[in-house]
Amino acid sequence: MRRKTVFLFLLIAVLIAGAAARAESSPITGEEIQALAAQVRAMAKQARPLNDPEEDAAAEDGYAWQFEFGVVYGDRDTWTEETEMNAFQVMDEEIAGPRGIRISWDVNQVMEAIPCENAAMYGTPQEATLYLEGEQDGVFRYGRVERDGQRITAIEYGEADAGQGKRTALVLGISGDGVESIRGEGFRETVPAENLQELFAELEEGKSHYEYARVPRSRDGSGLAYFSEADLDFASLSYRTAEPAIFGSNVEDMIIDNEDGTWLRRVDGEGFEAVFTCDAAGQNTQIKSYEILSPELEGPRGVRLGDLFHEDFSRFPSGEGALSEDGTRETLYGTEGRAPFGTAEYGDGSEMTLRYVTPTLGGGDVELILRYRDTVLSEIILHTMEEDENDAD
Repeated sequence: MRRKTVFLFLLIAVLIAGAAARAESSPITGEEIQALAAQVRAMAKQARPLNDPEEDAAAEDGYAWQFEFGVVYGDRDTWTEETEMNAFQVMDEEIAGPRGIRISWDVNQVMEAIPCENAAMYGTPQEATLYLEGEQDGVFRYGRVERDGQRITAIEYGEADAGQGKRTALVLGISGDGVESIRGEGFRETVPAENLQELFAELEEGKSHYEYARVPRSRDGSGLAYFSEADLDFASLSYRTAEPAIFGSNVEDMIIDNEDGTWLRRVDGEGFEAVFTCDAAGQNTQIKSYEILSPELEGPRGVRLGDLFHEDFSRFPSGEGALSEDGTRETLYGTEGRAPFGTAEYGDGSEMTLRYVTPTLGGGDVELILRYRDTVLSEIILHTMEEDENDAD
């Protein structure tokens, strides 16, 4: 009898833990969004507007009432008990949204707070469906990402009811991989059923895309793979197998005599410059360097000109090495001069450089150089290192 009692308690504990885990990973609900809306409305009632909507033009979401914590969009230009809230946008770090989401959280924290079946964000370079649960003609809940490649611009969590013509959504504005605004919308708007059915179909179709994914990131630099030969195959190029012919004919292709018995072949195209070693006839080529010159082209791990330093830094491991005494240079991982390794040069802060080096099976090491001016990525270079280049600077 005692064993049965112990077993029963263990079973109950397992069921409770399972229920808690399911609740923790469940979709954001309309009730959660409405609860935040009620909190924002209560704050607005206690605060003094910073503007006069009677003098300002009405916004698309209604009359914009500006407060220190954000903006509330109402249905009229006077603020009374009867004023209805159409939407809101908060930008105050003290206000917590559903699951504790706050301004300044990074995307990793958001994804940890709201786990989903598509944490890698498989989709297209423009969007990804995080989850979709429910029925197209009835109630469904969803999560989706809007992005420009690796640059996420918004994460939306919503609940819709096609039968009632309602959609309530929480939209997180993202900049530099961090939450910069929390918006709630759809509190009074009626949406045609066909529009919501179309939304469901778009989200469902989005689940079939696997051609693009978010590069893994780490807030503390742990848990990430070293820069490796696999990273040399990326969207715009396979550095390992590159030949001049792959760039087509719409390029400037020239052979350069080094006047020491060696030759180079340089190929300049739209947004890149590739350099190969070659013979006097421009044959027997082997890639020597590749520089990305266009902000539209992605490099290894999705880096692009215009990225912010911290965005790229979080895509590679760090924290394993030492910082120099003057704080201007750091070994991020490995031993400098012995691939694989990574280093950072911080200088005075206005110019910084990240370097990642990997060995290759074909022999020789390849280095990725990322240079930043005022924390913005301004130069991306891959090059095959000479033996003496492995020595520390």
